[in-house]
Amino acid sequence: MKFVFTPCLLIFFLQVFPHTVFTGSGSGSVFQNDMNRLKPGDTLAIRSGYYEKGGSFSNLRGITIVNYQGIVDFGNTVSLGNLTMVSLAGNGWKKSVYGIRFRDMKGDAFLLQSSCSSLSISHCEYRNLDGNVFNASRFFTTYNGDYTTLALYKASFYYQKLVHAGALFVGSWASNALFQNVVDSIAFLHIIVDSTSSDVCQVLGHSIYRMLASHWKITGPCPNGKHDAGIFQISGNGTVCNIYRRGGWGYLWRVWNLSLNGRAESYLYNCIDLSTNNYGTIDTRIDAGDTTTGNRSPFIRGANMHILFNTVGNKRTINYVSQLVIAGDFYPANGYKLEVRNNLCFNTVTVGADPIIKKNTSDELTDTSNNLYSGDPIGAGILTDTIECMLNPSGSAIGRALTNTMIPTDIDGIPRSAGKSSDVGAREFSGKLNMPDSNRGSLPKKWLFPGIGILLFVTFLLALMNRRRRKVGKSGFLFSGADNQR
Repeated sequence: MKFVFTPCLLIFFLQVFPHTVFTGSGSGSVFQNDMNRLKPGDTLAIRSGYYEKGGSFSNLRGITIVNYQGIVDFGNTVSLGNLTMVSLAGNGWKKSVYGIRFRDMKGDAFLLQSSCSSLSISHCEYRNLDGNVFNASRFFTTYNGDYTTLALYKASFYYQKLVHAGALFVGSWASNALFQNVVDSIAFLHIIVDSTSSDVCQVLGHSIYRMLASHWKITGPCPNGKHDAGIFQISGNGTVCNIYRRGGWGYLWRVWNLSLNGRAESYLYNCIDLSTNNYGTIDTRIDAGDTTTGNRSPFIRGANMHILFNTVGNKRTINYVSQLVIAGDFYPANGYKLEVRNNLCFNTVTVGADPIIKKNTSDELTDTSNNLYSGDPIGAGILTDTIECMLNPSGSAIGRALTNTMIPTDIDGIPRSAGKSSDVGAREFSGKLNMPDSNRGSLPKKWLFPGIGILLFVTFLLALMNRRRRKVGKSGFLFSGADNQR
C-alpha cells in the first residue's frame, strides 16, 4: 500500500504546485504562444543570451516570465497578445535590476497585437532604441462596453529605464469617439528617463483612461524638442504625481480631459518641473468635440482637473509662455471644475498674463487660492536651492497651503501636516535642514559631521603651532630639526 501511495502523492504535488519551465537557447528567438507544459501559477524562465530575432508571447494565463542565469537581451521586437494575469519581469536572477534589455536596435521593443488583461512588465532597460518601448497603436479591437474588447485593461509598467530611447507607451491615434484600442486602468511607476530620442513625449495617444504615473525621474536632453507636446500627452484622464523633471522641452502633461462611461477626476500633484523650454507644465482642457451623447456604455464625458502641491521654476521660452498652467475650456456651466491650489512657482515666463496661469478660455477660474510666486525664491527666503527645491523653514511657503487629506505626503513620502495647514509646493518641510548634494559643489551629507570634526582638529593644530612659534620668537631660537640636532 505504501508503494502505491508514494507515486500518487508525487503526482499530486507535481500537478498542484507551481513549477518552472525553461525556454530559449540563448540566441535566435524565444516564443511561447500557448499553455503547453504550463499551468497558471508557473514560471517561464528565459535562458540568458542575445535573442537577435526577438520573440513572441501570446495565449498565456496566470504565469510569470523571467530571465534565467543572467541578462536576456533582445535585438528585435517581442510581440504580445491575449495575455491574462501575466507578468514579465527582468529581476528573475540574483536580484538583477534590469535583467531584460533592448539595446542598439531599430523598431519597437514590445508590440501589442491583441487584447491583454492584468499584464505587467517590470525591470527592463531600453538603450539606443530607435523606436518605442510599447506600441499599442496598431488597430485590432473596438471597445463595445465589454472589458474583453479593451486593448489593455489593468496594465502596469514599473522599474523601466530609458536611455536614448523613443516613447515609453504609444496608444491609439483614432478619435476617442471611435473607441479603437481603448486603454483602461494603466500604471507607469518608478520610471527613469535618462535621455530621449523621441519628440518630447513618453506616454501618448487617445483613449487612455484612468492612467496613473508616479515616481518618475526625467533628465537629459531632448534632441527633437520643437512641438507643442508633453511628456504625457493623452486624450483621457488620470493622475500624474511624484515626478521630478529637470531640463528638456514642452509640457509635463498635455491632457484633453475626457472620461470613459461617466465623469472622472484628474490630478497633477507633488511634481517638480524645472528649467524646461516652452509651454509650461500642464495644458488642460475638455475636448467637447470628442464627447458623446447617451448613457449606455460606451460613452464619453469630461473630467474635473485638480492641480495641487507642485513646484515649477526657472522656465524658459522661445516663442510662447512658460507657466504652471495653460488653461483651456473646461465648461464650469456643465459642472466641471479646474482647481489650481497650493503650488509654488518661480522665474516663469509670461506675456501680459498671470505668472502661474495662462488663461486661454472665457470660462471663469474660481478655485485658484493658496498659490505662491517669486521671481527669486532664494533671495525671497522661500527656497534654499532651485535644484532640489528644499523649503526655507522661515519662508512664506511654510504652513500656507490649503489642507487636502487626499494628498497625505510630499514627493519624497514625507507626511504633510495633519490638523493644520501644510506647506506650499511639492515638498513639505521635514523639520531638518537638508544640505545640498555634492554634485552642486557642497559637502555631501554623509561627510557633514566627519568634515566638521576634521575642520575643528585642523584649527586646533594651527592654533597650537602659532602659540609655539610665538614662544620660540620670544626666546630668540629657531624651532627646527636642524637646530635640535646641534
